[in-house]
Amino acid sequence: MKTDKLFHEYFQLAPEALFALFRITPGCRYQFSSPVLKESERRIDGLLEPTEPGNRRYFLEIQGYNDRSIYWRLVHEVALYHAQNAEWNNSDWRAIVLFLDQSHDPGVNTLGPLAHHSTAWLLSGVLSDLLNQGLNPSPVLNVLRPLVVANENEIQQQASRWVAEIRNESTLDDSVQIRLLELLTLFVIQRFRHLTHKEIENMLQLVPLEETRAGQDLIELGIERGIERGIERGIERGIEQGVAQGGKVILARLMARMFTQPEAVVIERLRPLAQADVEALTDYLVQADTFEQVEAWLDARRAPFNLGKRSS
Repeated sequence: MKTDKLFHEYFQLAPEALFALFRITPGCRYQFSSPVLKESERRIDGLLEPTEPGNRRYFLEIQGYNDRSIYWRLVHEVALYHAQNAEWNNSDWRAIVLFLDQSHDPGVNTLGPLAHHSTAWLLSGVLSDLLNQGLNPSPVLNVLRPLVVANENEIQQQASRWVAEIRNESTLDDSVQIRLLELLTLFVIQRFRHLTHKEIENMLQLVPLEETRAGQDLIELGIERGIERGIERGIERGIEQGVAQGGKVILARLMARMFTQPEAVVIERLRPLAQADVEALTDYLVQADTFEQVEAWLDARRAPFNLGKRSS
């Protein structure tokens, strides 16, 4: 699982989080994207474009490893972007480097003479420092906090508050809140791969599926289908099927984002799984790095069943 993909979705979902980190007061709403530069085929980590004309553009680089050329690479991307979009050549812009660790910053002096004027166009900061500064931080920044905690004990102590603050933020739509909580879960998984799904669920104290509106809708649908089919104890079995299917849908959504796969493809792969297999898969995901590994796990899970079949 790639951390930068999670950052891309996070800032696309909540571009205001970047401004909150760097204590910038934007003049309007912004949209986040990751455009590809045609000549180099390199994708910019992030571009925040204003929704109203006359406002500044922001170029973002998220740096999670050592690279002595990070500042020059950013300068090159900004220059290439403007060379390919001449209509923006007279517009205002600012470049931002977000370091995940202090050791990843080689220092702006690597720019040589250009460093003397860097304060006019460049902002840089370390994630842990940015999260700990200032009063009344935005609740959307809680999604990033698992990346800077010392150990899982700190998550155990703080996670329920992080979740509650996101849920209580009145400016967020319900769908945005749900996606932010999913990203918070994925960042915990990324930071502490040795934890099981149940341990993470207990840390975050997330509401069980059957207590959510989506879960209740699935349960009702299961009841209706159970009654319609006339299955013995249809209501009871319908509830079980509704909750089980809901668990697969939620797991498929997480996997689709983790591994950049179409949600429909993932759902189809999970459809044959029994509930016990779904629970086992959630625990396996903390150690999987690619969708191919997950597919191999799924194939191995089905192997005993396939071997037991008789050919017709």
